[in-house]
Amino acid sequence: MFKYKKITAFLMSLICITTTVTAVTAFADNETTTETISEESTENNQSDDAPKLIDEDCIVSGDFVYSVIDGNNIRLRGCNSTETDLVIPESIDGMTVTELSGKAFGSTPNQPYKTISIPATVEYISLDNPFMYCPELKEITVSPDNTEYITEDGILYTKDKSLLICYPAEKDGSSFDIPDGVETLGIASIYNTKLTEIKFPSSLETTERFALGDNLRIESLDLSSTKVSTIGAFTCSGCTSLTEIIFPDTLYEIELGAFMDCSALEEITLPDDLTYIGQCAFTGTNITKVIIPDSVTDIDYCAFGYIDTETPMSDFVIVGSVNSAAYIYATDKDDDYDYKNNFTFITAEAYAELSEYDALDKDVYNGFEYAVINGEAVITRYYGGDVIVEVPSEINDIPVARIYTSAFGDSTSEEIIIPESVKNIDKLAFYSCTHLKNLTIKGAETIGESAFALCGALENITISGNCQIIEDDEPFISCQNLQSITVTDGDGIYSSENGVLYNKDKTILLAYPASKPDREFKIPSGIKEISVSAFYGNSCLETVDLSGVERIGAYAFEDSKSLKKVVFSDSLKTVEIYAFAGCPAMDSIRVPESVETISDYSFGYKFDDSGNSAGTENMTTVDGFKIYAEKDSEAYQYAKAC
Repeated sequence: MFKYKKITAFLMSLICITTTVTAVTAFADNETTTETISEESTENNQSDDAPKLIDEDCIVSGDFVYSVIDGNNIRLRGCNSTETDLVIPESIDGMTVTELSGKAFGSTPNQPYKTISIPATVEYISLDNPFMYCPELKEITVSPDNTEYITEDGILYTKDKSLLICYPAEKDGSSFDIPDGVETLGIASIYNTKLTEIKFPSSLETTERFALGDNLRIESLDLSSTKVSTIGAFTCSGCTSLTEIIFPDTLYEIELGAFMDCSALEEITLPDDLTYIGQCAFTGTNITKVIIPDSVTDIDYCAFGYIDTETPMSDFVIVGSVNSAAYIYATDKDDDYDYKNNFTFITAEAYAELSEYDALDKDVYNGFEYAVINGEAVITRYYGGDVIVEVPSEINDIPVARIYTSAFGDSTSEEIIIPESVKNIDKLAFYSCTHLKNLTIKGAETIGESAFALCGALENITISGNCQIIEDDEPFISCQNLQSITVTDGDGIYSSENGVLYNKDKTILLAYPASKPDREFKIPSGIKEISVSAFYGNSCLETVDLSGVERIGAYAFEDSKSLKKVVFSDSLKTVEIYAFAGCPAMDSIRVPESVETISDYSFGYKFDDSGNSAGTENMTTVDGFKIYAEKDSEAYQYAKAC
């Protein structure tokens, strides 16, 4: 994502606010290039009043520096006057003043002018804003006969008022309603003013660089009713009192340094259609967390999370979607420029949960952090270190009814007993309980997604017979030491037999423990379906009899490394993707003619030597694998295709 060289180099090419020059400044054709005129360059001239040729383009005449556009018209390139009320003449040396260059009134922020009067002859004023270095300026006037420009209340606009060129820095007043019809705020047009409030019209479409820069008293900017699609480079940079910025829905781009050094800014809400966030856009702010919409496709160097252009924040948090620009920026790096981000990234869903958790009024009881929600106690965290943990059914006479998301995450306990009072167990409740061997859930009716994720030591689990929902097709897929699943009696939708999990009426086998020590397994009569990943990663089974089964789900026996023989039913209809992938001990299979569907990689494939099962590019065929099938059957066609 890193696209630019270090910010230091880049800033060198931009408008410089603090350049120092001597009294007289000369300008080459390019208005952004300046040349300093030393006293020696003028001391040999015969008369101080006579025009002095600086070079073939620039001439000093009295208080002014100009260049000739043609035989009759000149461009004002500099001003040496010390008058506070400056009047631009209609002509100099017999030629008409028709243009004002970007440095017409100086190139350092110490010009003395309080008022500037522009004659009718001026037809063009540089878009680089000649007035930006006039910190004492209170008023600009334009001759009523000027056909290109107009002033209103001392503020300079183009004649049609679509472009605001300059709001004088020292103009009296603390608030300004930009007139309706203004479409563009020009370069540094409202720069370093006394304003505390600015109201923007619905007509506004563009903000040029530094348009609102260094307004030290502005606390809030509301662009929500405008049509602005791009916030230009450094538009609001240096607005050190700014605490709120409200973006319009039309915004697509935030350019280089747009809010750089807005040190009071602590939070922002980015619009849903934003696509680009430029280099250093929010560097030097006090934003410690940002939610980045999926619409954003490009985030440039140190856009967020930097104290300055070299120093990242240690606790910056990025909220977004996995594999998005936000996700990439969190760890973006470029070795050539010694640039590396190491920000915390969380998904929007996880952030919502954290926000919910932070908002709870929590207390602690015997190592259990809890909150009371709707008159019931919710266990939000367990901080104790007991080997055997019994969750209380009541806390201060309040029934414990719920285990919160990640409540036991990373616990070192070896056994946890959940009382009958608990009806709901949230997702990830036991996430990464790597020491947990035995888990008893006596009364829960719902068990959230990935509740047992990374419980690699779990050997035995007991589930309430009243359980109605386990929000996961593969609830025990990472429990590789699991030996037994038991469901107690109750009115729920699950059952068990000999340590294996089934649905209530025993027509679907849901989960067979990965380390159940049996070498052989004959499926009970009545079972019609093997669920997704039901036998995934089993390390013990060598022979399985699936008589009566009509459907074998995806990944059902994937990575069952000891499996050698499988007996199918003559009523088998469907074998889904990866059903027997990664079973290296199996060298042949007999498939009945009844099978109507065999999905990709169902039989005869193994993973490469890395053991990485992520993606078909890591699959290879098992050498010498045989499929026995009736000619022209589905299995026969599968064998030929593979």
